[in-house]
Amino acid sequence: MANKDDYERAANAVQSGNPTRDQRELNDKMAKQSGSAGNDARAAQKGEKKW
Repeated sequence: MANKDDYERAANAVQSGNPTRDQRELNDKMAKQSGSAGNDARAAQKGEKKW
């Protein structure tokens, strides 16, 4: 099970353009969620940094 640090690392990797497959999948999963983790994941996908 992923924790907050895992989600942040995944969002950072997606935002910087070099995520592993697992990080991209984790970020995609979080982007579907509401709340701050979901907001961060969506921002990372758009190339924005919100954390």
